Amino acid sequence: MLAFAFVLCCFLVLYPYVVYPVLLKGLSLFRSWKILVSEATPGMTLLISAFNEEDVIAEKVENALALDYPKENLEIIVVSDHSTDRTDEIVKRYQDRGVKLLTLPVRQGKTAGLNEAVRQAQGEIVVFSDADSLYKPDALRIIASSLAGDASVGLVTGSTDYASRGEGRMVVTTSMYTRFERFLKRYESRLGSCVGADGALFGMRKDLYEPLQQDDINDFVLPLRVVRQGYRVVLREDLICFEAPAVDERGEFRRQARITNRTLRALFRHATLMNVFIYPLFSFELISHKLLKLSAPLFMLSLLPLNLLLLAQGPVFAAMLALQVAGYGFCLVRGWRERSGKKPVSAGFLYHFVMVNVSMLVGWTKFLTGQKSVIWSPQRQ
Repeated sequence: MLAFAFVLCCFLVLYPYVVYPVLLKGLSLFRSWKILVSEATPGMTLLISAFNEEDVIAEKVENALALDYPKENLEIIVVSDHSTDRTDEIVKRYQDRGVKLLTLPVRQGKTAGLNEAVRQAQGEIVVFSDADSLYKPDALRIIASSLAGDASVGLVTGSTDYASRGEGRMVVTTSMYTRFERFLKRYESRLGSCVGADGALFGMRKDLYEPLQQDDINDFVLPLRVVRQGYRVVLREDLICFEAPAVDERGEFRRQARITNRTLRALFRHATLMNVFIYPLFSFELISHKLLKLSAPLFMLSLLPLNLLLLAQGPVFAAMLALQVAGYGFCLVRGWRERSGKKPVSAGFLYHFVMVNVSMLVGWTKFLTGQKSVIWSPQRQ
């Protein structure tokens, strides 16, 4: 039984990263749901969430105004969560160009701002954006083409690439995580609906929007609610935005822990969507993509004591224990070197994989102890 439990934990750690992608691709051979498109440009509202974004907000608003979408059909609203810097002052400079400013009287968090902004929005399509994300010129037309052309689609998402500036030029990179998420969402979309959206770039039918609770994570909860209402959530691979890469490792760690906490809360609030008898295909995707992925650190944590109990069962278990100890030891050394300002040793993938799972473990702890995250400060380069 111990050996079975050990093998099962190994399998469950690997499942969301290896087995699930293979299953998705295999299933897509038998079912491939295309997205119908249209050239229509219905009324659209672009919502830009902001808190103390004086360093980036002007560039974001300029980017929004330059998008290739009919000006008479586009409403731009900057939602300021009671910013205390020059964010509101900068946005007001663009009011004569049609940009609207919605300022919360007290700081309430991003979700409260979105609830109020959607209530005031005039467009039949609402697009959600962040203050530091820059869109390609055709972004809004791509979102509109899918929502106007395909009555089965309720929400369209894109993905984020990271852009660094230096020596007068911009270098764009796509992280391994982004490529992996695109792969999953591509094949999930072909099967019906993808799981979740990119918080910096997604649009939905306004009449499908349901007010969020303060601790809801909008780019995960809104897609779940769209699926629950009988519509599809799809990825458009040509829908891309750009952001600066994160440089604060501790801030990124806290962000991942916060996302895990909020995602787990959302999963269990929408547990019906994991019922295989009601949502046979989407429940498979949701459990595989989110629940089992977020549970990987729990299985990793179980492997060490199980391995110790099985140590006398043969050289295979001794080798597995040695690999685990060596791997975690390497991560500790690399983390110490980075914090000491020394050049990190190689095998960064292993280090970041372990650190992401440690941050998810912190998120589980916060979730199980009832800690809620409503207000936070964005991490900027």
